[in-house]
Amino acid sequence: MPTTPILMLAAFVVVQGIASVLLLRRERALRQQAECEVAESRTRLVEIQELARIGNWEFDLIHDQIRWSAETFHIFGLPPGSEEPEFADVLLAVDPEDRPLFDQAIERAISQGHPYRLDLRIRTPEGTRKFIHAQGSAVYGQAGAVVRLIGTVLDITERKREENRLAEQARLDTLTGLANRGYFSSELEHEIRVAREADNPLSVCMCDIDKFKHVNDHYGHGAGDEVIRALARCLAEGVRRGDLAARWGGDEFCILFPGTRAAEVQICVERIRQRLESLVFITENGQQYSVTGTFGIAELAPGMGSSDLVELADQALYRAKQQGRNRLVLAG
Repeated sequence: MPTTPILMLAAFVVVQGIASVLLLRRERALRQQAECEVAESRTRLVEIQELARIGNWEFDLIHDQIRWSAETFHIFGLPPGSEEPEFADVLLAVDPEDRPLFDQAIERAISQGHPYRLDLRIRTPEGTRKFIHAQGSAVYGQAGAVVRLIGTVLDITERKREENRLAEQARLDTLTGLANRGYFSSELEHEIRVAREADNPLSVCMCDIDKFKHVNDHYGHGAGDEVIRALARCLAEGVRRGDLAARWGGDEFCILFPGTRAAEVQICVERIRQRLESLVFITENGQQYSVTGTFGIAELAPGMGSSDLVELADQALYRAKQQGRNRLVLAG
């Protein structure tokens, strides 16, 4: 029987309806899949930020509103989902010494569109001190003005601590904890330049332990190390703030006295000498012994370089030894 136009139209309507339903279902499935992918992407981003200790932020200048990611809250010591901070609150979290630098960077980013990269110190509400690397850049609106700032903050606390530890190791003597020869030499060069520019005095003292070889030969190298550490403690406790005590090498030590004349240095050095002389050392088998030290002091003169000054102090030390040790002598 031939198909009538009505039946054909009905079949077409049914087919179209089924197609529409299938299309809607497909679109709904695609939308759900896209939503799931977005959600998964956001979850992965959060996980990556947590692992990398990096957070992102946005500063909406039009509405004066800051938006932080969850990790940014965590870095600043705030629970995720807390009330979004104001810029003044962020500024207060930055260490006072770093605050002007950060404030200027934000101001230039807003007024001139300059991106910035800064290492900053911050303090959390609980008082924990952290180091962060902060960077940001400007987003322009249609009118050509900056409408947003976007950027990231990276927790670099562990890296900074490691850098500081390595820097500390590079400048310290491992046995005594005092400055090492290299660091002392660089500081001496610096202080000589400062002294010349300001026309200030500067003095250096060289010292060593009397008959140190006798200590090593009779009581062992462990005893020798203990004597060296003891003199180092006398130096560290005897110098003033701003002075620098260092181990020059072996049982030799040196002290830098910025802004001080040689005659004034004598008072400080004599206290150190007396303190060392009063110490009593005890071996493992209970035997007691003591040590003394000899000191040479020199003052910076016009035209004198760092090596000249150290050499002059060393010559004074040699003369003190010739005079019987356990004493101090001024160069000149």
